Amino acid sequence: MYPDMESDNMVTVLQHCQVSPPPGTTSEKSLPPTFFDLRMVDSSTKHLFFFECTSISKNHFLESIIPSLKHSLSLSLKYYYPFAGNLIFPPNSGKPEIRYLERDSASLIFAESSSDFIHLTGKQTRNTTEFLSLLPQLPPESMSHDTLVVPISSFQVTLFPDSGICVGFHLRHAIGDGNSVVKSFFKTWASITKAGGDATFLSGEFVPYYDRTRFRDPEGLEFETIVWNDLEKITKEEWSRPHHPKPNNKVRATFVISHATAQQLKKLVLGRYPFPSHISTFTVTCGYVWSCLAKARAACGKDDDEMVHFLTEVDWRTRLDPPLPATYFGNCVLPSLACAKTAQLKGSDGFVFGAKSIGDAIHKSLHHTGVSKTIKNLARQLAAASKGWLLESFSSPKFKMYDIDFGWGRLKTNEELSIDDCEAIAVGDGQNEGETEIIVSNPKPIMDAFVSIFSLGLQTLDEKVKKLGANNFIRSTI
Repeated sequence: MYPDMESDNMVTVLQHCQVSPPPGTTSEKSLPPTFFDLRMVDSSTKHLFFFECTSISKNHFLESIIPSLKHSLSLSLKYYYPFAGNLIFPPNSGKPEIRYLERDSASLIFAESSSDFIHLTGKQTRNTTEFLSLLPQLPPESMSHDTLVVPISSFQVTLFPDSGICVGFHLRHAIGDGNSVVKSFFKTWASITKAGGDATFLSGEFVPYYDRTRFRDPEGLEFETIVWNDLEKITKEEWSRPHHPKPNNKVRATFVISHATAQQLKKLVLGRYPFPSHISTFTVTCGYVWSCLAKARAACGKDDDEMVHFLTEVDWRTRLDPPLPATYFGNCVLPSLACAKTAQLKGSDGFVFGAKSIGDAIHKSLHHTGVSKTIKNLARQLAAASKGWLLESFSSPKFKMYDIDFGWGRLKTNEELSIDDCEAIAVGDGQNEGETEIIVSNPKPIMDAFVSIFSLGLQTLDEKVKKLGANNFIRSTI
């Protein structure tokens, strides 16, 4: 039994095992890093998925669920072998690579929790420390012949008797982005489990694509070297730090933007900027949250003249030349950076300015800047952004997380724990069609102000849209 770091939550470990691909199915392999992977080498990703299933008893969990999950994970690792491998740092500061050797394995913990499942899966404000016992720690690194060996993954499945199950993972981000980890691997594991261990559907579009030879360097910029030169300043000890979340003074809550609300937000942006570069449900949602958080921070004493940035990752799979298959496994995202001042986001149409800024930044990245310039300017831009308030956006509505099904019923909710480690929000699809969910993690004073500002802003949307319509009518008759 171990505590949830400075909280009252406790879990009892029922079983801790190592899971490998089926014997004889996976040969020794290595994956060289691309420039997309290298920029993620010193970070990790942490996620929890909650499934409500009141019919699963502890006996059923022990006798049926555990063997089923071990078997289906083994079958999944046959195709997604990097999760069983290690991140290898050769001597003399050489570039790392992902390496799988025979008998390598992924850590899998089965546990039981006495915590309140309904409370944890609610959308209300909760302490971030309440979730830590549900997240597995990454196994420790080791040295082998002057080579640093860093395990890549760890999984934990926690039973809440007669209430539900939580499946959590803790991964080195160098293995892949959300598209590879959630949309591909995690859904594959769930689907094989639901199918009772039948993996015959894994063919064609479901098989991960690992080929790195299709990456081109048309300008001879040696992208990997550019990125690695920046990362070499980080010591190996920092690369291999556990990345386990530490207790903090933050609380988290989940907020929902309905399809109808998103349409109203779009109308307000289009009313102010009739020909925006890139306006979508994602950009207006992020713009609204960015503006509300800026107002909340200002209410807690932050400077109006503070320069603020919003960072979101853009997927480049289909935009490279030649394009990569949708099933490409690895990292293939680069940041898009929007910039503003707190005073601009605090104004009466602050969210409109925020949404347009984010949309313009994404449009510029995709249609003007491109991969080459983004890579060249990346270190400089991030260094400038770090001098003020930098808000990052994790996850994506495109991952369709609520479609994940292990056979215990539809996903009830999910928690992106990586946002607790920095200034970030998680934006994903909602439980109902057309909904967008935003997970926010902040110190309680800022969160209290944000909740009030967020709710009040949505309550006045109808009035603002009607006023916009009236103004447009007046302008059209002049």
